[in-house]
Amino acid sequence: MAESARALLADYRPGRVFAWRRGVPVSAAAALADMRSVADALAGRTAFFNLCDDRYLFTVAFAAGCWAGALNLLPQTRQAATLDRIRARYPGAIAVDDAWVAARLGGESPPMPAPPEIPATRAVAVVFTSGSTGEPAPQRKRWGDLAIGSALLRRRFFPATPAMNVVASVPPQHMYGLENSVLLALHGGFAADSARPFMPWQIADALARLPAPRALFTTPIQLKACLDAEVALPAVTRIISATAPLSSALAAAAERHWHTEVHEIYGSSETGSMASRRTAVDDRWQLYDGLQLAQGDEQVVVRGGQLPRPVALADELDVLDATCFRLIGRSADMLKVAGKRISLAGLTAALLDIEGVEDAVVFASPEAPAAERPTALVVAPSRTVRALGAELAQRVDPVFVPRPLVKVERLPRNSMGKLAHADVVAAWRAARRPERGVRG
Repeated sequence: MAESARALLADYRPGRVFAWRRGVPVSAAAALADMRSVADALAGRTAFFNLCDDRYLFTVAFAAGCWAGALNLLPQTRQAATLDRIRARYPGAIAVDDAWVAARLGGESPPMPAPPEIPATRAVAVVFTSGSTGEPAPQRKRWGDLAIGSALLRRRFFPATPAMNVVASVPPQHMYGLENSVLLALHGGFAADSARPFMPWQIADALARLPAPRALFTTPIQLKACLDAEVALPAVTRIISATAPLSSALAAAAERHWHTEVHEIYGSSETGSMASRRTAVDDRWQLYDGLQLAQGDEQVVVRGGQLPRPVALADELDVLDATCFRLIGRSADMLKVAGKRISLAGLTAALLDIEGVEDAVVFASPEAPAAERPTALVVAPSRTVRALGAELAQRVDPVFVPRPLVKVERLPRNSMGKLAHADVVAAWRAARRPERGVRG
């Protein structure tokens, strides 16, 4: 195979299990036939919205787009205004969903002896940042770079595992979900379950449908929900978390409860996953093989690995050496009060660690100078605002205790569990009550 191209399906063996759908295995040969049928349907297209919820159908459409030369557009939200803004950049892009893909499966074409090769430099997808700090920004991804990233992720977490059955509780439209459940199937020889479980019992059932060895890719919010519900999980080789900070206490509790290792991924839409740590035992992040950090004039830069060019990171890092760091917080996330500094993510993590807190977010008030205290929304039905403020003041410097701290029934999280800044501010304004604020 030419160095400038990579196969659509690596490690192609017609009979190997490529995916699982409701407990039924799908062979690599059957998956490749489905991909060819959908690729034929996409012929002549330059771009399409891949909106499939079924992970297998998403993967078929994703691979078909790579095959046909049509960009997969992967928005994290399906709000009409967002899709309209993206469509303006890609005229003629159609929306592809589960029904559209399913209607084009089952063609009668003869079996293929091998999958096609895709040029490594071909742009195959556009992922979008979450919009947690502003307008979602597009990030073009090339086939060869995605393949390299998959290999590095596989080497980090499953270096000696020839195959793995994967359950992911995150949508494949997000870079984290794309890497762990789609690209690991295409490039890493793993098999992902087609479902996207959300509730704790759904996650447990999805894992139970699959034979060992199993891996679970999830988020801190869902991991906490599974612990709170005390669900029993079958043997899991690894639990991997991303999308939001994972506390060491939560990671340690999960390891004890399910007798496994819990690892955390650091990455972004711009870079893909690039570092990891076993959160319960180490606060340091280790870069994937082949990646290196360098301190720029104002930002830390990462290069190598799957990155076609150096990327300036939006986070403040304590760089320990070229491959190891501690995370301080997002540059736009740092708060300075009375000459002291703390990250809003760190404050949120401290609030989430308090008993009775089901969900929380700390953010800078849109109606106060940056030097004043932050504000917060918290879901804690059994706790009072005063008690929460007092307990938080024992965990962080009291000058950082949010004011006001407002209790709500739920936070406006999207399908990835992320919070867009505009949605948080809107929820805060709708729920705020002066008498409920923490005053000191």
